[in-house]
Amino acid sequence: MAMIGGLPGGAIDPGSGGIRPPVGEGRPVQGSAAQPGRGIADGSIVEGLVTGRDNDMYQVKIGVQTMNARSTAPLFVGQRFRAVWDASTSPPMLRLRQEDLAVLARFTGRSQNVAMALLSRGMPVDEETVSELRRQWIKSGGDPAKIGALAELHARGLPATEQNIALIAWYMGLSPEDAARIWKKIRERLRNKKFSSPRELLEVLRGGDDEESRMFLGAHALAGRPARSGLDPAMLLAPSWWPVGDSGEQIRARVAFSLESQDERRVWRSAFAFEGSSLGSVEGDVVTNGRAMSVNIKLATDAGASVVREAVPELRSELEGIPLALQYIGVGVLNKDGAVQDIRYGLDMEI
Repeated sequence: MAMIGGLPGGAIDPGSGGIRPPVGEGRPVQGSAAQPGRGIADGSIVEGLVTGRDNDMYQVKIGVQTMNARSTAPLFVGQRFRAVWDASTSPPMLRLRQEDLAVLARFTGRSQNVAMALLSRGMPVDEETVSELRRQWIKSGGDPAKIGALAELHARGLPATEQNIALIAWYMGLSPEDAARIWKKIRERLRNKKFSSPRELLEVLRGGDDEESRMFLGAHALAGRPARSGLDPAMLLAPSWWPVGDSGEQIRARVAFSLESQDERRVWRSAFAFEGSSLGSVEGDVVTNGRAMSVNIKLATDAGASVVREAVPELRSELEGIPLALQYIGVGVLNKDGAVQDIRYGLDMEI
């Protein structure tokens, strides 16, 4: 069991609908068989995803169920969580474990607020980290809205500058409608333009006169930085808003960009993870050396992988319009132990 926040995979059988009953209870309740909020035994450990928020009320998805709940720890939209399900209240309450409450009890005042921000993201809580983030928080003015931004920057190993804190705090407060509106402005500006290189594209983006768009892209650049060693960005970090096609629809996805070495040459990797409404958990990456690219997609179930495999020809057709040689599109299934079936990594560096 773990705290509300980071969700290390594999602790609860996916076939249980994201529910582990308390000791002494019967078999896990399948998400498809239970009424929303009902059938989950009081005291069960539940795993899920925060899909919406209205003040202190959260909309959460547990298995195939979507329901409302409150929480004793602050959560953000797009966050995965594991928590104790308290069915004695209406609506139900997501509670921290006793072990996590014991961690918080070691701190007081502002230090406890900082510890909660780390704990709610599944990040390690120690005296040194809490002390440093508390100092940065006070230096930035002590605004409670900035605690989460400081934790996000710390998770990525980014400096807690006034500009970075303001960008992340502003970005995390955007509504889906705001994100869709800003993305529309950015995409309309770039539509039908040809770029000879990614550098030229970046220069055009950064040179725009729209302050809101620049802030949005700046925040995206921060959110796309990989996590510190030992932290899993797919589990711990706040997701970003991304557009879906030309429909104006938005999804919350975790995307991390990194520069790596393969065969002693540089490659760029973009890793992504999101929760599909019908496919469930989707993870993958795009790897390129600036001349060629490969795409790998991993899904939680065989059924989801089959659906995506059927769509590969359409995806290939779209990607072939990009001025990069498409070497490979792989679709696989992510096992409980983290191994991936039927998938290949790497890039032919000679292309």
